Amino acid sequence: MKKMLALTFALSAFTFMNFAYCFSDCIGSIVSGSADICMRDLLRSMPIILSFLLSISGLVIAHCFWLNEEPAILSKRVRLHSMTGIVIGVIIPVYVIVMLLAGRYLSIVEGSPSRLYPLDSVIYALLFIAADIAVLRYLKGHAAAANATDDNGHKKSHIIGKILLIIWLLISLYGFCGFFFGIFIMDFTHGYLPYSIAHLLVSLIAFLSIAVRELYYVKLSGEQRRKSMLSLALVSLAVSVAAAAFYFIALKSNLDGPANVGFGILPVAFTASVNLTTLAVVLLPLVVSIGALIKALRLRSE
Repeated sequence: MKKMLALTFALSAFTFMNFAYCFSDCIGSIVSGSADICMRDLLRSMPIILSFLLSISGLVIAHCFWLNEEPAILSKRVRLHSMTGIVIGVIIPVYVIVMLLAGRYLSIVEGSPSRLYPLDSVIYALLFIAADIAVLRYLKGHAAAANATDDNGHKKSHIIGKILLIIWLLISLYGFCGFFFGIFIMDFTHGYLPYSIAHLLVSLIAFLSIAVRELYYVKLSGEQRRKSMLSLALVSLAVSVAAAAFYFIALKSNLDGPANVGFGILPVAFTASVNLTTLAVVLLPLVVSIGALIKALRLRSE
């Protein structure tokens, strides 16, 4: 199950990166006053956007199994997200066919943005449909233990936490791709070596921040969490502060780094010195560490 969670996380990260590029192009078109080009690019990129949503549904399913929740809750949530994945998976090939008939796509394999696009999105959707059907068949075989249990009150009481967790997840997905893409496309010459290394470091830590939570912390018992939270928070805070300090020191000597070096990874940037997505990746582990430290101290005082 850990491998399944890791695989769906990686798929979500790479499809999110593709989505971010499409979003960046659309924003750039609007900024330059070309709303018609923005709409054209948005329609053409819709399978990419839907592929990201498909990956997220798979990630939620893998996460539900990883948490090993009560059979009733597990069945209810997994069934919902499996059906959602099937619906999105059906929409993608239908959308591509409609766009082909309308002449928006000149071929089932246009070669941009990937060599197989939009065929790759169709294949991706069909694979997810098959996987979701297999999950539903599995649930059907275990239906006896999964009678309806209503956890709406539980959901409502944790809505703010869930929203914050989603934001944390998205930024961590971006950091995951930022690290691996950066190895191949960052400029480690021409005076950009410190900034490039700093960029890779903060991207890796943003990813590790949620990886530690999902692969280690959530599997601990209540008492184990109480004992380990303070040490985890202190280590996380020390690493996050060191990485952020290194990043801003490197940025000071390479103010054009976000545009000339980081743009290929974090494309939502329009000036040489400001990149909001980079700042989010840098600051996220700090915010999470401080929050964990406050919670750990509060638990110690109770």
